[in-house]
Amino acid sequence: MGARNATICFVLILVLFANHGSAEKKCWGNTSGSPLCVGFLCKATCLIGGKMFNAIVKEHKCRGSALNSECYCYFCDK
Repeated sequence: MGARNATICFVLILVLFANHGSAEKKCWGNTSGSPLCVGFLCKATCLIGGKMFNAIVKEHKCRGSALNSECYCYFCDK
């Protein structure tokens, strides 16, 4: 009976003190400035960035005025 109680106690400790933070996906945004942002080039830039960071591209868009714009990418971990 002592071994059974020790096993149950050990399992309860693992469940209560497990690190659940590493299981959540983290997301972040990144911008790259350019003189002219075009939709398909922004998408390609974000896809390349996603490959480099081993992440999924959730959103990509051009921000700013036509002549002074930047490409915004929103990534999430795979």
